[in-house]
Amino acid sequence: MRAARFLAVVLALAALLAAGVWFLRMPLAGWAVRTGMASAGLEAPEARVTALTFDTLRLENVAAGPQGARGVSFDVVEADFDWRRLWKERAVDAVRAGPGTVRLTIDDEGRVSVPGVNAGGGGEGGALPFDRLTLSDVAVIVDAPEGAARGRVTADYDVGEGGDASIELSSQMLRWQDVVFENLDGAADLVLASDGAASIDAQLTGDIVTDAAAAKDIAISLSGEGRSWREIAGGARSAFAGEGRIEFAAPDIELRAENLQSLASAAQMQTIFGENLQRAALAGAVDIAYDVDGVTVRLASEETPLALTSPEGASLSFTPQGSAPFFVAGGGRQSSSFQLALKSDGANATGAVDMERQDGVWRVAAPLHIAAFSSDAISLGESRILLGASGNGPEIVADIDLETALRKATIGRLTLADAPFRGAFHIAADLNAQRATISSKSDCFTIDKSRSVIAQQDIAINLTGVTLCNAEGPLVTYRWIDEPVFDISGELAARQGAIAMGETKARGRPPVTRFDAVYRPARKETTITGGLANGDMILNEALGMAGVIGDFRFDLDADDMRAEASLDRLRLSQHLGAGQTLVMIAPVLASGEAVLEENEAAFSYVLTTPEGYRLGRGTGVHHMKDASGETLLTLEKLTFSPGGLQPNKISPALKGIVTDADGAMDGTVRFAWGGTELQSGADLAFNEISFAGPTQAVTRTNGVSGSVQLTDLFPVTTGGFQTITVDSVDMDALQLGQGAITFSLPGDESITISNAEFPWFGGTLGVYEAKAGFAGEATIPLRARGIDLQKIFDYVDIEGLSGEGILTGELPVIFEGGKARIENGYFKSEGPGAIRYVGKAAEAASAAGEDAQVAFDILRDLRFNALEVSVNGALDGRLEFQMKFEGTGDVTVRKQDVRVPVVYRINLDAALLELLRQANLSRDIQLQIQRGLANDD
Repeated sequence: MRAARFLAVVLALAALLAAGVWFLRMPLAGWAVRTGMASAGLEAPEARVTALTFDTLRLENVAAGPQGARGVSFDVVEADFDWRRLWKERAVDAVRAGPGTVRLTIDDEGRVSVPGVNAGGGGEGGALPFDRLTLSDVAVIVDAPEGAARGRVTADYDVGEGGDASIELSSQMLRWQDVVFENLDGAADLVLASDGAASIDAQLTGDIVTDAAAAKDIAISLSGEGRSWREIAGGARSAFAGEGRIEFAAPDIELRAENLQSLASAAQMQTIFGENLQRAALAGAVDIAYDVDGVTVRLASEETPLALTSPEGASLSFTPQGSAPFFVAGGGRQSSSFQLALKSDGANATGAVDMERQDGVWRVAAPLHIAAFSSDAISLGESRILLGASGNGPEIVADIDLETALRKATIGRLTLADAPFRGAFHIAADLNAQRATISSKSDCFTIDKSRSVIAQQDIAINLTGVTLCNAEGPLVTYRWIDEPVFDISGELAARQGAIAMGETKARGRPPVTRFDAVYRPARKETTITGGLANGDMILNEALGMAGVIGDFRFDLDADDMRAEASLDRLRLSQHLGAGQTLVMIAPVLASGEAVLEENEAAFSYVLTTPEGYRLGRGTGVHHMKDASGETLLTLEKLTFSPGGLQPNKISPALKGIVTDADGAMDGTVRFAWGGTELQSGADLAFNEISFAGPTQAVTRTNGVSGSVQLTDLFPVTTGGFQTITVDSVDMDALQLGQGAITFSLPGDESITISNAEFPWFGGTLGVYEAKAGFAGEATIPLRARGIDLQKIFDYVDIEGLSGEGILTGELPVIFEGGKARIENGYFKSEGPGAIRYVGKAAEAASAAGEDAQVAFDILRDLRFNALEVSVNGALDGRLEFQMKFEGTGDVTVRKQDVRVPVVYRINLDAALLELLRQANLSRDIQLQIQRGLANDD
């Protein structure tokens, strides 16, 4: 009984509970729906159940999201279900919703969300929880930080029969991050066939505006199909595969120059397209294929390339590269292959590009061919480029093989031209560090020739056979942290060069230049420091410069130019022009400093000979524009010594003329130049200088002292007459004592002697008002006055020879070929005189015969009224003397002395100096007397 009563109570309670559930089914269902919406991630869910049976459910006022800005709201949502399936599979047969509204929100970061809907809430993915879905009159609202879009969606889907859906969207203005959409109209139709195929057709028109460009009247269409949508409906999303085509056209793109730097600078656009590109059009079509392995994009065809064109006819087009797809993505790898072609008034180029990306690393390879082109910024001949690059995160490396002919390029104030070159380069960049480097892969690359011009300074540099090599680091380092900065380091050499700044010109082999340069394009500033080595150049066709060793600094900005140089060594030499053979100044070594500011160079220097003898120091200035300037060299007491410094080491013109010098010299030397004219001068002081010469005609000149002012050195010219003193002159047969020489050098390679007088045998021997040339034959007349015959005999020092008388005469000395000779020289007596000889030769003559005895008898006391002597011959060889005495002499006749008239002739042909020194004159006189007597017979 108890059991029966308990069962009865349970049944009664169950009946009462069932009755309560039935009467409360709507509130409970509403509570269950709202609970389910909340657990699915919907904020503040709201739904009211207005009808519920065992197979239908009707909800009204369904909404979720913040109050006042609901993300989802539907007036009516209806569901048909089988309660057993709902209980077991949690799926319904059909859902019908609408009218209603779905609101999308775009935030400042460009993220899209539905207000009040948490995308991470709810259950797991899988098959759709319904067999049929119908959306009717569902509005779509898109809100952005600026602007909004409105649209409408309708859909009818059946899991067995398929279905279709359509969406329309429009907006007057909507901003998505940095992109603004204006006048936007779009529509899409989706069809799901019963066999699992799906197709879509979509169109979009409107304007798209960015900081760099504004594209008007864009038209984009999408058509595609795929299968199987059933797998997607069943939750197997990876099984879907499809393909389609996207066609797009942007007939009017306005390029905004003020913000175009995000794509390319105005100069780069001018270079690429040959015009100041402000408007363009973009059109093309791509085919897209999607499957479980990834996405493949192909350019539609070569006949319809992806192309950017300008109103002036320039175009940049992309076409397929063989059968390779334009883009492939799948399995964690992306790749792209295409051919490009650029056609414009600026450049015509073709190339092929292969790119790939995998595991965060990308690679690109691109052989490019660029035809000759020209623009205001750069002009190139035909160029070939082989590019290989890769990157991983912010780090990029690239190798470039380049062969081109640079015709013209402008970098700030510098213009480069006519520079064909080839080379292989390695590039490394770190985008985080904002730094990139360029190095020559082969350490050096060559430039066949180049021409550089800085017009404002009237500077032109032409080089051939140029080699540019890496220094210890990269050739170029580019930094863009605060401003773009180029650091360039290397070593530059050239086979030949010509450098001109105004009328200042140099040609030859430039020195090897090791340099470090910093270029700041925003400031238009360039700074170059480095060193110079070797070289061999000619300055203004007058001065040779070679073997330089030194350092320099060069600064150039938009307004000014400055250069500094410090030279440890520079070999300077006189350059001989056409027809010039005489080297007046020997090569010297210079060291010093120079500063160039704008068009004026100031310099100081020290000069030494190649053997290390210091010559002096100087200062000067050079004006680059008109190639004018001046310098003053101070000679610092040059000391000459045999085996040491010699005059011919300063002036090679003195070689063979002045040798074995000793003594000292100081003074100043001046040079001034302008254009092709060179002015020079010197103030020289000689202190007891002795030397062999001048020329072989003079054995030695001793004790030259005095000051000489030269007003020109090319040719040597004095400022009027100058006077120097000489201790002695040794000319072998002529020995001159202390004297003075007053002379001038008129500048016609000759010397004018006003007065040069030396004491000689009691009288004087001098040159007066004479002129002689340096080259060829020169005649110097030596005039003798007041010569004491007894002093001559005293000098000869022959035993028994004496006499008295005064002689005058002239000895024309002819200098030719480094030799000196007397031609038609003579002496004559001034009044009566006497010659007496009572030596051993006279005693020996008595044994030779009566005639010889008579002749020597006369010489014992020959008193002459006239004496004439003619002299001819080389001073360092044999002289011919013809002597004639007219007077009276004593002759012994029958043992009585009788004075008789006498005409006495003596001819001598001998090396006079040797005879005099060996005291053999008496023997030679005896022989001449005997010959004379024989001829009389």
